[in-house]
Amino acid sequence: MKSSQVRELARRYATGQLNQENYRSQRRTLIDAVTGGQQALAYKESGNAVTIRRAGIKFLALGVVAALMAGVVISMLLKSGDSSRHPAVRQAAAAQVPALPPAPGPGLVHTFVDADDWTDSSLESFTRRWSALPADEQAKARASLMFPRLVSDLRQQITSEKAVAAGGADLHLAALQKMAKTLGVTGAP
Repeated sequence: MKSSQVRELARRYATGQLNQENYRSQRRTLIDAVTGGQQALAYKESGNAVTIRRAGIKFLALGVVAALMAGVVISMLLKSGDSSRHPAVRQAAAAQVPALPPAPGPGLVHTFVDADDWTDSSLESFTRRWSALPADEQAKARASLMFPRLVSDLRQQITSEKAVAAGGADLHLAALQKMAKTLGVTGAP
């Protein structure tokens, strides 16, 4: 940033190096000399410009990072939003996912949790495949990091279905409870 003699005079007044009377007198003399053609305005480079540019670049970089983080968070929220629980979306997703070969215990749990498909056919398929697993694979699955999430999601589904069923007979609720029993989930709502 370039500053002229006028700016330098104003800066000195603002910092208290000049009193009002001296400032006005020197400013009037300078203006008269410049307008009379006796003195040209001379500009000098200010060291503050580099600092301002660096601060601006840092601010811009932080803004870009914040915008990217916001985009990632919004994307994740949209992925996990309620739209994935809508029956039409679930059916479309189920139609696109080919039948999976039997997976070992932790893989079976991980695949089911990632699919987030709580339709009766998906529950039945999972229950059938779980029952076919050897006891050691079931134990590995229970020890996996995804199993607590499966149990939590299952309990949430049961609670939601009970609220919808309002005490009446509900086949989907029965399928959810059967899965909870098969997994050995105690204290399911």
